[in-house]
Amino acid sequence: MAFSDSSFPYGPFVPHWIPKQHVQEHFARNRTDSLLALNTTVESMLKVGERERWVLTLRRHDPTRQLDQWWKEEFDAVVLCNGHYTVPFVPHVDGLAEYMNRYPGKVLHSKSYRTAGTFARKQVLIVGNSASGMDIASALVSKVQLPVYQSRRSRSPWDGDEPPDGVAWKPVIASYCTKTGDINFADGSVFGSADIDHVIYCTGYKSSFPFWNSNVNGGPLWDYAANRLVGSYLHTFFRDHSTLGIIGMPRTLTFRSFEYQAIALARVFAGRNKLQLPEQAEMKRWEDERAESTKRQNKKFHDIPWINGETMDYLKALYEIAGLPKLGGEGLCPPILDAETRWAIEHVRKYPEPAKDSRKTDRTLSSRESVGHDESQWVVVEAHGRADSLHFI
Repeated sequence: MAFSDSSFPYGPFVPHWIPKQHVQEHFARNRTDSLLALNTTVESMLKVGERERWVLTLRRHDPTRQLDQWWKEEFDAVVLCNGHYTVPFVPHVDGLAEYMNRYPGKVLHSKSYRTAGTFARKQVLIVGNSASGMDIASALVSKVQLPVYQSRRSRSPWDGDEPPDGVAWKPVIASYCTKTGDINFADGSVFGSADIDHVIYCTGYKSSFPFWNSNVNGGPLWDYAANRLVGSYLHTFFRDHSTLGIIGMPRTLTFRSFEYQAIALARVFAGRNKLQLPEQAEMKRWEDERAESTKRQNKKFHDIPWINGETMDYLKALYEIAGLPKLGGEGLCPPILDAETRWAIEHVRKYPEPAKDSRKTDRTLSSRESVGHDESQWVVVEAHGRADSLHFI
């Protein structure tokens, strides 16, 4: 994570306020903050005319007059950058909706989580063991009544044969009982209403485009059954909308991939791209082949792993479309992924990996050791296989 022209302080894995500050500083440093219109909601987005322009209906609250201001603006092209961490996803479990009504505040999603101190001396059950589940479980261990229970559907890459200190594993939740307050697990075990104070679902999000008018714009933008964009090419362009782009959808190198997407889109919209986009039939072939391949491998359409080389191939495709900036300086240069950066991607680890425990060296660092902060507020970074100094992304 981090833009290519600057890095995060204290290492690659940092508290949430560091990326926020990083983005703010990036706008200020490049003097583009004056171009922003903040606290404005896009209520509607309509495609109009043969030239494919976009009319946006916008709304901004005026606190001095206690009313909303509404207006419309027209654009030659639009890039969607609204992210996909807005609408929490909670899987269906028998009795859950009724349980939440009966015990308000007891069940929440990781989106609502702010600090471990909120759950001090409480008994907590976490549902999910991906990134958010691991982060929150690690943070809670020093604050809550132990153990922190963690419900897992499957084993994560960071799980060893036994749970970490202070954590106890549970299977998936089979049902909730509103009459007794019981939480029933798939293995037949039960937590009574007094056994658990809070249940935190760390189960991800659903993409949402509430401003998109499917009737006017020719169809939906997102296929919820297939869990992917409709008509996309390279997770960035749209086959049926030549003046529409999207940034941030694929799960790959965060921030760095944003730059590749942004530069490629800017070149295409400005007519200065090195390679032309394929014909519609070729873009559809790319989408169909990826859909078939990811389904066969039981993978998500918009996940791009590093380990098999797919990330490099993806970024290379965007790089070749964009090309280099003009000699006169117009346009940005796509960031490079040099040997040092690639080494960091492959070796710096946020979570311990059981298979590599035997190869730990004395170069295991904690942020408390490196910057003098409370270790419980930071992550441990492990590095293997290099004799020289540790480099951060």
